[in-house]
Amino acid sequence: MTFQNPIARKGDFADPFVLKYNGRYYLYCTNPDIRCWSSEDLLNWSLEGPVIEEETFSGLVPFAPEVVYWNGSFYMYTSPSGLGHYVLQSESPKGPFRKISENVGHAIDGSVFIDDDGSWYFYWAAEEGIFGCKMKSPVEFGEPVFTGAYLNGWTEGPFVYKKDGIYYMTYTGNHYLSRGYRINACFSAHPLSGYRDDRYNPIAVRTAGRLTGLGHSSTVEGPDLVSHYIIYHNLNGDATRDLNLDRQLWYGQATQVAGPTFTEQEAPALPDYALFGPSKRPLKLACLQGTVIRRNDSLLSGPEGTLLLSEQEFDGGFTMECNMRCTAFGPVETLGIVLAAGEDDAYFVAFAPDRKEARLVRRRGKEERVIARSCLPDTYDFSALHCIRLCREKDGRLEVYVDRGLKLAADTQMLSPCRVGCVKESGGMEIAYTAVTGTTQREQERNVVFPAECAFYPVFGRGTGTPDTDGSLVLQPGETVKYRIRAGKTDTCMCLISLDGLSGAGAEVWMDNKKLGLCESGKGLVSFETELSSGEHTLEVRNVSGQMRIKRIKLCPSGAAFCYTQELSGAELCGYGKKLTGSTRLSDYAVSAVLSVKCAAKGNAGILARVTEPSEGGEGADTRLGVDFFIGYSISLTGTELLVTRHRYDEKILQKCPFAAGDGEQHRLTAVLSGATIEVYTDGEDRPRLTVTDDWPIENGCAGIWVKNSRMKVLDFHLDGSASAGKEAERKQR
Repeated sequence: MTFQNPIARKGDFADPFVLKYNGRYYLYCTNPDIRCWSSEDLLNWSLEGPVIEEETFSGLVPFAPEVVYWNGSFYMYTSPSGLGHYVLQSESPKGPFRKISENVGHAIDGSVFIDDDGSWYFYWAAEEGIFGCKMKSPVEFGEPVFTGAYLNGWTEGPFVYKKDGIYYMTYTGNHYLSRGYRINACFSAHPLSGYRDDRYNPIAVRTAGRLTGLGHSSTVEGPDLVSHYIIYHNLNGDATRDLNLDRQLWYGQATQVAGPTFTEQEAPALPDYALFGPSKRPLKLACLQGTVIRRNDSLLSGPEGTLLLSEQEFDGGFTMECNMRCTAFGPVETLGIVLAAGEDDAYFVAFAPDRKEARLVRRRGKEERVIARSCLPDTYDFSALHCIRLCREKDGRLEVYVDRGLKLAADTQMLSPCRVGCVKESGGMEIAYTAVTGTTQREQERNVVFPAECAFYPVFGRGTGTPDTDGSLVLQPGETVKYRIRAGKTDTCMCLISLDGLSGAGAEVWMDNKKLGLCESGKGLVSFETELSSGEHTLEVRNVSGQMRIKRIKLCPSGAAFCYTQELSGAELCGYGKKLTGSTRLSDYAVSAVLSVKCAAKGNAGILARVTEPSEGGEGADTRLGVDFFIGYSISLTGTELLVTRHRYDEKILQKCPFAAGDGEQHRLTAVLSGATIEVYTDGEDRPRLTVTDDWPIENGCAGIWVKNSRMKVLDFHLDGSASAGKEAERKQR
C-alpha cells in the first residue's frame, strides 16, 4: 500500500498535532472550533467534530492546540490568537474540553513533554526563540529557560522527543505565509537547555513546486509500533494548509526526515498482530488461568489470578504494546506483561499499584529473581488506562516503557521462541488495545525506504560498518552497507556521496547490482549518474581498500550535463537580494562574473553557487530578512576581504583573505566547484586566491548573484556546466 502527500486536504490542517491513544490517532489543528479527526492508520481521517464549546474563546482563534494524556484525563494547551495559553481538560480525546486555568501567558505554540521520571516540561515560542520550563502540575508552570533553539528571526512550533537519553527538538521558522517556512532540528543532553543545531538544517524545506511552506510539525509513533512519522502542513495559494507526513529517524546528533516527499511512498505499516485493531493478523490470547470476558474492545478479568498468553510465538527482536488498567474486585497486588518460553521459564514485567513500583522478574522453576526495579511517580493512578510498551532486541536487551517513558532496562537471556501475554495476581484487570510487531525501532531504522529525491545520514542502512554520533558511517575494507531507495517516476538520478578516506581508500558504489563507479579518497564529494525506473531499488556501498567515512548521501534528478548561460549579464542589485540562473541539477561547474561593487558597513556582494530552496523573508517579499534564505555558497567581496560562505538559511564563513576592492572598482570573481572543493580566482590570476574544501559540502544547485547591504552591477556573467570544474575550465572562461 502506498500514499502521496498531502494526505488530507480542504480541511485547513494548520499546525497539526497528532495524539496516539489506545491504538487510535487523534488530530488537532488551528481552527476556530478546534476540530478533531481520528484515524487507525495515519492516512484515512474521519472528522469527529468540534472539541470545545463555541463561547470558549469568543472572537479568537485557538492556535496550535496540543493534547497530552495523563492518568485518565486529556489536557489541551492552546493560545487563542497568540495571546497566551490556556489549559483545558476532557475525559475523552474527542472532547468536550473545558478550561481549567486562566491565561498563563507564554506567547504561542505551547507543547508538553513528559520525561522518563514523570517530570513535565512546557515549551513555547517567543521573539527570542524557543523557551521552556518545568511544570509542577498540568496547570502550574515554572521559571522560563531559553533552550538555545532560534532561527535568527521568528521561531515557533517546538516539539520534543527523547531517544537513547538524548532530547531532540523540531521547530519552525520564517513567516507562515512564506515558501521558506521550514523545519529545523536540534538536540541536547538536557530537556530545557543546551540545544545544538542539526548539521543539515533545515531538515524539511521546499520552496518550489506544488508543496511549499512546510512547517509546524509534531511526531507520532506509527501503527506498527516501531516506526515514527513527522506530521506537518504545507501552504496553499489561498493560505489554507494541507496535511503531510514522512518517516522520521534519530541517531546520536542526527535527526532525519525521509523526505519531504511529494511522490508515491510506502504507507505506514500495520502491526504484525493486534487485539481489537487493524493488523496483518489477529493476536490470539489463550486464558491459561482465571476468567476473562470481552466487552466492546477490551477484555475484563475476574477477581482471581489471571494469566493470558499468546498462541503465537515470537523469536528474535520484537515490540509489544498493551493498554491496561486495574478495575473492581478489590486491590490489585501486581499486574503486568509476561514473556514465557514454557511453564517454568518466564520473565515478568510486574507493576505494584500500591507501592508505585515496577520490577523485571525472572522465574525459572521455583526460583524467582528480581533483575531490575524502579519507582513510578506517586501520581500514577492504575485505575486509569496506561500504555505498557515492551521492546526486546535480538541480543536480549529489554526495555519497558509506561506511557512513553522508559521505566526499566536490562540485559536478559534470550527466550526463543517465547509467547507474550498479560498477568495479574488478584483484583480486576482490563486489557484494551494490544499489539505485537516482530521487530524493534532500532532494527526498523536500518530498513527505512528513502525517496529518490532525498538526502540522508548513512547510519540508516543495513550491513556492516561503525556508526558515529554525527550520523556518519565508517567502513573498513570488506565492509558494505545497503539502502532501500524508492523512485516515484522513471528519471535520471544523481547519487552524490560526501566522504572522508585514508590515503588509498576506495569504495565501490552499486545500484541494483550494477556498478556505478568508485569513491576515492581526497575528493570529499563524488557524483554518479544512473537511470531509475519507478519503484524500489537497492543502493550499495562496498569498501574495497582503506578506511572510508561516509558523511551523507543525496539523491536528486540529473539530466543537466550541459548548462551554459549569460542570463545575469547586465543585472543590478541594491540593498539586499539575490538573482538565480541555471539548473539545480548541476554539481561540478564554473561560475564567473565581472562585478562593480559598493559595500556599506558590514555589507558584501558577489556570486552564488550550488543554490537550492531559495526564499525571501516575511510573507515572501522581505529581501533583507531573507538575504540568507537559501542553501548554497556565496563568494563575495566586502571592500577589504574576500569570503567563501556556506548558507543553510544562515551563514558560516568557511574561509577569507584580505582583498582590497575599492568602491565601484571592477573585479572578476570566478568560482570553480569540483567535489567538496571550491577554488576562487580573482582578476585573471593563474592561482586561486582561496581554496576551500568543505567538510560537510552542499552537493548541487544553481548559480546566481547576491548582495547584502551593498550595491552591485554585473558587467559580465558566465555559468558553464559543460566543462569539468578545474583550472582549465577557469582559464577558458577568462
